[in-house]
Amino acid sequence: MDSDSRWIWMGGSSSPVPQSQAKVAATDLAYLYGSGLYETLRTYHCRPFALKEHLLRLQAGAARAFFPSLPVDEIADALNALAAMRAPRESYLRLAVSPGAQFPGTPWAPEGPAAWTAYGGPLPPYNSAVHERGVRCVLSSRPRWNPAGFIPAVKFASNAEIRMAKRETEEAGAYEALLLNPAGFLAEGSSSNVFFVTDKKVITPDLASGILDGVTRSLILKLAPEARLVAEERPVLPLELYEADEVFLASTLKEVVPVVKIGDVAISEGRPGLITDRLLGLFQEYALESTRGAET
Repeated sequence: MDSDSRWIWMGGSSSPVPQSQAKVAATDLAYLYGSGLYETLRTYHCRPFALKEHLLRLQAGAARAFFPSLPVDEIADALNALAAMRAPRESYLRLAVSPGAQFPGTPWAPEGPAAWTAYGGPLPPYNSAVHERGVRCVLSSRPRWNPAGFIPAVKFASNAEIRMAKRETEEAGAYEALLLNPAGFLAEGSSSNVFFVTDKKVITPDLASGILDGVTRSLILKLAPEARLVAEERPVLPLELYEADEVFLASTLKEVVPVVKIGDVAISEGRPGLITDRLLGLFQEYALESTRGAET
């Protein structure tokens, strides 16, 4: 798909520009120090899914990270406009936020309001084999850090262990790397939350394990009772994944993805499970219904 299908809306602008024309200030704090926050969204029916939930999480994170107040309505309008201008194609949407600008080496005092940028582009290509056959994951050699309890509430753009885990994934020829926390319990995937199923109970690490409070994660926990399943959040030992009936990943872009192998060990019978498939169906039904006829 050509570059004209990718647009960037800079905060304060009245319209988006092609990616080749977008510029960031050299004194931007996210560029200088990696102090940015972000959210990743996608569309169904060419409308942003769970926009309110993503923006509420962003606001909470910005407040904890001492950002200036965010123009949430303006940001929502930009994301809706990007999705509409790319219709009838579905979109990958991303929002990047910076505390503002500051010359390096000076006391912390960002100049002006928080800066934000909204991105609209094509979704990653759909691969039916991911859901039909399942995927292989690996355990990352690096822990998922949780400095001062920030990770569950603040979606920082600068997570070195996540970037390194993604590189491990590529080197291993796997789909996703799973990270443990410093105490040795399961945390999350490099771009997803992790669930497993045992005796018709859906279990996922609790927020105290040092994970992001994923929007899709929260929705799966709400949908589980519709599939007559008990949902549980608690500390999870990695060994429990190997002994589980089913394991799956959940994220905005991935939706619900069955994991059939971790490293060289097959999960259960090495094929996607019925409960994972049921939760995928419920999630997609919810996403499509919630965006049908929604205002843009």
